Amino acid sequence: WAAQAGPGDVVLMLGPGGGYAPDPEADWHLLVGDESALPAIAAALEDLPEGAQAHVLVEVDAPEDEQKLETAADARITWLYRGGRPVGEKLVAAVRTLEFPEGDVHAFVHGEAGFVKELRRHLRVERGIGLDRLSISGYWRSGADDEAWRAMKRDWNRQVEAEEESAIAS
Repeated sequence: WAAQAGPGDVVLMLGPGGGYAPDPEADWHLLVGDESALPAIAAALEDLPEGAQAHVLVEVDAPEDEQKLETAADARITWLYRGGRPVGEKLVAAVRTLEFPEGDVHAFVHGEAGFVKELRRHLRVERGIGLDRLSISGYWRSGADDEAWRAMKRDWNRQVEAEEESAIAS
């Protein structure tokens, strides 16, 4: 996108970025997130090649929060409505009950840190998915403002990783 900032000035604004790009060699893709992850999920869907298989699970508060998602992929997009329940509760249940297709998955799970932690453990420990096949991060933490979350995120991630490694070793 380009936007006029002032007379003669053009500012280039880039869409969602980050280190995630769907692996075109994956047999299928899993994209999971709350509304904070919607821009990245939309960008990933646009990047998926025609016919690529994808399961997309997005949790929003209500049906009016849905957004149109464009893709050439064979994407099964499921909107889950929170309706006052804790953020991510429905996402965790949906991923746990999802029948995973055969083959190599490339997964993206982003949003509120509490549900991301639960899904990371599920995907790594119970489903046996390697970290190299996951892009998984808590964008935000319920009960913490952005500054507080950034201050604690590194230590929180280390704790999550230690708990996960202990569970895998058991």
